[in-house]
Amino acid sequence: MGFTGNVEALSGIRVVDAATMVAGPLGASLLADFGADVIKVEPIGGDESRTFGPGRDGMSGVYSGVNRNKRALALDLRTEAGRDLFHELCSKADVLIENMLPAVRERFGLTAAELRERHPHLICLNVSGYGETGPLAGRPAMDPVAQALTGLMQATGERSGRSLKAGPPVADSAAGYLVAIAALVALFAKQRTGEGQSGSVSLVGALFHLQTPWLGQYLLADYIQGKVGNGSNFYAPYNAYTTRDGGAVHVVAFNDRHFVKLARAMGAEALIDDPRFAQAASRLENREALDDAVAPWFADRDRDDVVALLSAHDIICAPILAYDEAVRHPQIQALDLVVDITHDELGPLQVPGLPVKLSGTPGHVHRPPTSLGEHTTEILSDLGYKDDRIAALRAERVVR
Repeated sequence: MGFTGNVEALSGIRVVDAATMVAGPLGASLLADFGADVIKVEPIGGDESRTFGPGRDGMSGVYSGVNRNKRALALDLRTEAGRDLFHELCSKADVLIENMLPAVRERFGLTAAELRERHPHLICLNVSGYGETGPLAGRPAMDPVAQALTGLMQATGERSGRSLKAGPPVADSAAGYLVAIAALVALFAKQRTGEGQSGSVSLVGALFHLQTPWLGQYLLADYIQGKVGNGSNFYAPYNAYTTRDGGAVHVVAFNDRHFVKLARAMGAEALIDDPRFAQAASRLENREALDDAVAPWFADRDRDDVVALLSAHDIICAPILAYDEAVRHPQIQALDLVVDITHDELGPLQVPGLPVKLSGTPGHVHRPPTSLGEHTTEILSDLGYKDDRIAALRAERVVR
């Protein structure tokens, strides 16, 4: 029996997303992409990420990027009525995702032990900077400190320059994906046992694990990968070369066959016979001379012409694009990595699409990022609250 129609793999699964910022909300969105009913529970003043950086008409781009496909409820956990309502939501949910600091969880009676006792069916996932054990457990953290602690920052930058953080929040994003994986694993286990469980994902753990290829080099061979800029410590040519129009193209020729193809595509067959570049080891030893030899060829041509020519010769390469070009690139568009959707207040929007492609349960973006408290009435009505009680809760500022 095959799939029929647009099957949603996680249909019937309810997730309470009580996390703020990026990692937890991104993980919840990934679950929502595949059919989970995700209820975003925000503080009465809203998720702080709503105010981060540029946006449009009151919607932050950061918030928009990680909060698609959800329903939204604004709730004040500082009130007893708010906490009671929160537990009602948890009683009907399969997964809870939150990133409260330990002191906050204790103050609100939402520790893992308390949640497990009250809601044994619930999968409770905490997202933190440093995890739940160890000397730094419980301390606040953000993406850059995870990059600093896990070695990524020390391994990033120009060879002779200072250490640099990655531009985008890679620790937050890596943790978001692991939140979704943790939820799916726990849901699979619950199918077998009927029981929920508690778990945690940390920015430090996620980013450390993201670097497993380079960590493997150290753990197996005691090799510490240093800063290499756009180059490599293992292959040459392997670099970004500036083009005549001010652009740049990154090229990888990691073995003899690829190097010969590159030299011929450039019309620089003399490089093939140069003893400095005859073998992979000698090319790596003379990588600066090799870069000096090939750079003028790029500097005499425009970026897109270089990419077209090298691609025609099956050279591994790509133009270096900023976001404004990347979102319009035909390959990005072919993969539906940017999706058009309409917001009730903001009108047409574009949001990130789904990176996972499944034939039978493909997932899709069906809800835009929410306005604060957009679905409060709808969600409370689902719980059986009458209009007068909802109005009273609004008046008491328990919900918004």
